Amino acid sequence: MIIIYMDCPSEERKLPSEVCFVDTVCCVALLNKTERIHQEVNSEYKRLLKNGYHLITTTAVLSETANSLCAPRFRAVVSRFYRRVQASQYIEVVFVDERLWEAGWQLYEQRNDKEWSLTDCISFVVMQERNISEALTTDRHFEQAGFIRLLHIPEFAS
Repeated sequence: MIIIYMDCPSEERKLPSEVCFVDTVCCVALLNKTERIHQEVNSEYKRLLKNGYHLITTTAVLSETANSLCAPRFRAVVSRFYRRVQASQYIEVVFVDERLWEAGWQLYEQRNDKEWSLTDCISFVVMQERNISEALTTDRHFEQAGFIRLLHIPEFAS
């Protein structure tokens, strides 16, 4: 059984002061204990919550997460994760509407020198629009786009 901790006990949590974007690689690692980076991601995730971070992700990231963990053994875990994210007061999910979708595509088309996925580009637009500098990710593409990736695990720096 996999237990998903979406929130810290209130007595351990500081008031929200910082904002951090949560990327697909970290959602997948949080949900799959067999991932080699599960422990590192889980520790950093808990540290962010304890230190009062407000976490932001997108429906594109959640879609990628569900697609990555679509095997029958993960489906219930992913569904619980999604429902807990929806109910959490510490995690905001930005819905990818038509405007954001188009902005993501525009960045995707402008940066044809990069291997950034469309989901990455949408994430970068959200981070730029909201002045978010940090991302809970191992993906070096976030650094290429000018952001700070909080996890430096070389073999996972896609």
